Amino acid sequence: MLTLLLALTASAPALAAQTAGVQVHPLWADVDGSEASRQLDRAKVSGARIVRIDVGWASVEHNGRRRWSRWYLRRLDHVVAAARARRLRPLLTFFGTPCWASTAPERLRQGCRGHWWERGVNSYAPRRAADYAHALAFLARRYGRRVAAWEVWNEPNQTAFFVARRPARAYAHLLRVAYRAVKRADPSAIVVGGSLAEADHRFTDRVLSLGAARSFDAWSVHPYSGDRSPLDPAASQDPEHSFIAGVPAVRRVLLRHRRPKPLWLTELGWSTASVRGGPTYANGVDAGTQAQYLTQAFAQLRAWRYVDVAIWYALNDTSGDPADLVGNYGLLRADGSRKPSFDAFRFMARALRAGARRQ
Repeated sequence: MLTLLLALTASAPALAAQTAGVQVHPLWADVDGSEASRQLDRAKVSGARIVRIDVGWASVEHNGRRRWSRWYLRRLDHVVAAARARRLRPLLTFFGTPCWASTAPERLRQGCRGHWWERGVNSYAPRRAADYAHALAFLARRYGRRVAAWEVWNEPNQTAFFVARRPARAYAHLLRVAYRAVKRADPSAIVVGGSLAEADHRFTDRVLSLGAARSFDAWSVHPYSGDRSPLDPAASQDPEHSFIAGVPAVRRVLLRHRRPKPLWLTELGWSTASVRGGPTYANGVDAGTQAQYLTQAFAQLRAWRYVDVAIWYALNDTSGDPADLVGNYGLLRADGSRKPSFDAFRFMARALRAGARRQ
């Protein structure tokens, strides 16, 4: 493995300003303060410089417009401060509609009684983009430069996260309104648009064509490739399903719209789930292959001068079930033990920093 790491690192040109990060989940309901601190400690040891953290709008304003949840904000205050104390830059991904703001049908909302989030109400687009924008601007003012960037929603091209009659149109409007609000609150804030599942160049094109081309400082995609190598162009498929073909395809869309903004890969990774023999997207890989693919992906991104940030999903496995695809993307197992990919990530993150210093 070390020979492969050295060879791939040497083969790619060194770039300035590229940053490696990891996804952590310190605000999940079952994570207490000690576990949140442990996640950030491990992220620091991994060599990450950015930590991507999912922040729930439905938690920030659970009970109504401008009725801020003090307990949740205290948790978020702690996480932002703890990350900064470890010299980790938080990227906060803000999504999940509270019931009072949701376009979910009444059969799901049920008057916002009971555990409405368990009925998928928070996956629906908001009725008023201004409500989302106001909440995001509130956070931008609260944290200012302590936050590296603000990511507008998560995977709005997937109904698991964003249900709308016309998703691209709804997201374009949301992004436009949110961008203006954040910039009024903090002109120096970095607003990240997209956050698209896979390298979805077509959804990117639709959103930009619908008037959002000037409403982001960086564009983000999640260029997963199932159980295939990041260097596999998957020539018989749409490039969105390939790491090496998909990222440049999204870049070409940005250039066609005359918006040569940086690309942020705010999720990438391969699962070590035990599932084999299914469709490519549903299979895991063994731990050694995960480390190899990580190394290949990070070596490749160093050749893409337009990619500023690459964030591995995720730091820790979130499931003890070996067959759980989503729960086994971690650099660390659920018990905290290291997979080979942990050391591979640390090596490549250090290589990115060394390349930046040489520029």
